Amino acid sequence: MKKADMHMHTCASDGTWDVYDLKKELIKSKISIFSITDHDCVDNIKNMQEVIEPGDNLMFIPGTELTTEYEGREYHLTMYNYDINNEALLNLIKWTNESKISTNTRFIGSYAASKFDGVSLEDYEKYDYDRKRGGWKSLNYMLDKGIHKNISAHFVDFGKSGMKAKLKGPEEVIKIAKESGGKIFLAHPSYHYKQIPMPQDELKYWLSLGIDGIECFSPYNVGSEEYYKDFCKKNDLMISGGSDCHGEFIPARKLGMPEVYLEELNLKKIL
Repeated sequence: MKKADMHMHTCASDGTWDVYDLKKELIKSKISIFSITDHDCVDNIKNMQEVIEPGDNLMFIPGTELTTEYEGREYHLTMYNYDINNEALLNLIKWTNESKISTNTRFIGSYAASKFDGVSLEDYEKYDYDRKRGGWKSLNYMLDKGIHKNISAHFVDFGKSGMKAKLKGPEEVIKIAKESGGKIFLAHPSYHYKQIPMPQDELKYWLSLGIDGIECFSPYNVGSEEYYKDFCKKNDLMISGGSDCHGEFIPARKLGMPEVYLEELNLKKIL
């Protein structure tokens, strides 16, 4: 049986591993089929393709994780086998990242600078960090300043600031994704539901938008896997699964966990 992990992040977004580190960990974990799904990023796709050798026994499926907003909440859509040079997709990715970066900069310059000593927009703009730490610039800046002890504290303050990045709606994101030739999956559907299943009405909403599958196996979906698999089977959707591993940035999310094998999935249209 072939072990699969279709959801993971590298240092091109907010993970800690580069493609060489990831290849080593994949082989160590005996994972045969995998995808890199960096947040709104395709930078490590070609790099990964270049480091895989025939003897590695690895099947790499190019992916990404697109960000969207529905009813005031952020949702993620994993996508596979798209045209990496599709102009509309690359423009969407660029727009989303610019929105996130702009919001993080405003958080530092407006909120954090007025609340904490030693924080300023000028200082922040000069700040740099090692991408292999994982995370993102505003988080690492506040950690290095000793103001935030961890990611949770950062999110608490960010929430207090009332700032929120603008994101494209699901209809527009899925339309662009499909036009790029990709297959789109609703990622970790239990994310907003604290280990209980996403309600059927909401699943049907995503179905109506044209998703191709659901990430049924995820650290967020423990106990609900069969619920999602049943929905997929009834609605002719593909079935995926992944660890959402970020390397050492989020140690609790281990590569290849939950342990999933190809026989438990339905990935025929992308394999």
